[in-house]
Amino acid sequence: MSSVVIELQRDALDRAVQVSDLLRKALVVARKLGLTEFHAWIDKELKGYSREDDVPEYRDVSGQIRAWNPYRGWIPVIINDVSLAELLSRRKCAQSIAELEHLVRDGKDDGVLHMPFPEETRRRLSHAMGFDTEVSLFTQRAALVGIVDAVRTVILNWALKLEEDGILGEGLSFTLKEREAAGRSAQNVTNFYGPVQSPQIQQGSAQPTQLAVNLSLNLGAVHAFVDLFKQNLGSLDLPDEPRQETEAELHTLESQIHSPKPKSSIIREGLSSLRRILEGAGGGAVAQLLLRELAKLID
Repeated sequence: MSSVVIELQRDALDRAVQVSDLLRKALVVARKLGLTEFHAWIDKELKGYSREDDVPEYRDVSGQIRAWNPYRGWIPVIINDVSLAELLSRRKCAQSIAELEHLVRDGKDDGVLHMPFPEETRRRLSHAMGFDTEVSLFTQRAALVGIVDAVRTVILNWALKLEEDGILGEGLSFTLKEREAAGRSAQNVTNFYGPVQSPQIQQGSAQPTQLAVNLSLNLGAVHAFVDLFKQNLGSLDLPDEPRQETEAELHTLESQIHSPKPKSSIIREGLSSLRRILEGAGGGAVAQLLLRELAKLID
């Protein structure tokens, strides 16, 4: 009768065998040998990791943070704080192996996938940007291929270690001697895939993360628009109150443009106020020109 451990090695080397099926066979071996730690790891890979679980490093993926703009689609988010940007651009992929295999197999041809941020993180990012929107981490499909392949390698190395320890199994059965040998052997699961890490983005943190974010605002273009607006302000024939408001908004925008740490939320709010004023100024040619230029910045 064939050895289940040797079969496990053979299946791990066969790319035609799905890793989810490989895990189920490994689950049988782990339970019959009483290897509770390996059993727990396999169970998490099959079901997915929960928020409270430590997630292995091989499930760490990196990518680009993007926000949804209804006019431009997904646009990059630039985070001024380097350490925070590094933190948010790396995510723990907690989905089950079967789900990852499906994404790898049936994903779009461009090879790009996106992982929506948890609601709390999305809210904080939206607040920092000054408007409510969806925010996701865009990563390559190859990152998921790497996760699936890492699990396959863990199982292969584990099956090889079982053979080295004289644990082969006959069919789906193991002798008492083999079960005792498995109990004495160094079968710590982290020996096969390295350390684990807790998810980097914590939910329900008592202290909110302070984010310095801007949505790829072109400050040079904003500066040019402010200059254009000032040059044409006299042609708008605005009443006193809207004119004073306009001058105040232009002054605020200039201050932000020249600030060492311009705040995109303030700039966008100022530009939105100017649009409101222009829309109330009637259909004059100057107002329409400024509105067209303004649309290039915030639409």
